[in-house]
Amino acid sequence: MKSPLHQKPDYLVCTCMEVMYSQIVEAIENGSKSFQELSESLGVGTGCSSCIDEVMQILKEANASIDKK
Repeated sequence: MKSPLHQKPDYLVCTCMEVMYSQIVEAIENGSKSFQELSESLGVGTGCSSCIDEVMQILKEANASIDKK
């Protein structure tokens, strides 16, 4: 069963690196536990940095969802 995070519509989070919401959720589910790990694997936050707050929120929601399991 997929996490509740997959129920949200997919959208572009990081415009500079063209990273979608679903890609961030998938990376978290595959073991990326920090912003640094997401940045290294997907490149989020390495361009204009405007997506950092949103990526951090997604990470927070994902960790809360994982903790409930």
